[in-house]
Amino acid sequence: MYLLLRLLSATAMLLFATRPAAAEPTRIDVRVIARGAKFLGGYTMPVQVTLTDADTGETLARGVTSGTTGDTQRIMTGGKDSGGKRASADTAAFRTTLDIVRPRRITATVTGPLSQAQATTTATSTQWVLPGHDVTAGDGWLIELPGLIVDIADPIAYRWVKAGETVPLRVGVTMLCGCAISQTGPWRASDTEVEAVVTTNGGAPRRIPLRFDPGAAIFTADVPAVEAGLYEIEVMGWVAASNNAGVAHTAFFVH
Repeated sequence: MYLLLRLLSATAMLLFATRPAAAEPTRIDVRVIARGAKFLGGYTMPVQVTLTDADTGETLARGVTSGTTGDTQRIMTGGKDSGGKRASADTAAFRTTLDIVRPRRITATVTGPLSQAQATTTATSTQWVLPGHDVTAGDGWLIELPGLIVDIADPIAYRWVKAGETVPLRVGVTMLCGCAISQTGPWRASDTEVEAVVTTNGGAPRRIPLRFDPGAAIFTADVPAVEAGLYEIEVMGWVAASNNAGVAHTAFFVH
């Protein structure tokens, strides 16, 4: 009987040792913040988030950020009154739960804003994620995207104008989260340099600085249409304090 009990005990221990470990649900919150500004998400500025196993390349989760851009005061003060947490309850995030058996080195790849192709950029971050240890504290897994949204409202691409006319150049510039640039707000026009580079028929480029129109909240300039041909315009936005840049293009014909 004693030998039988020992045998049964050894068999049970062997079965337990070879039983696969149970997966543990592990929550991950990924938030994306515009450099020097607010969070990206919601209907207007969503960001695609992809989580992959950094060692195998396996895709673990994919989706887009959803929620608001967050509380401006809380973000711009670095969350000093909330323990350093810049995100609030409704701040945009991509939330997922992974069933993890063992520690996994995971890469988060974020691309956006999806609604502004000319401003879309990508950033990646890699970290270990442990089974049952949620990555949700504070701002969660926080990733920064640099850049500006530069959007040319006028002239529309490839319109025709007559030689001798002056073509108005009207350009919207915002932070990557869509946050407006103004004279007195957190993101100031005086800190923003906007310049157009104009080439005619592939010739030497001309540089034209744009000025801020506070009434319309856009940057403007006048482009003389002197000679016939194709005028190509590259508009560049730059905020030196945050190393943020953005670019947009258009063109028009003169006859």
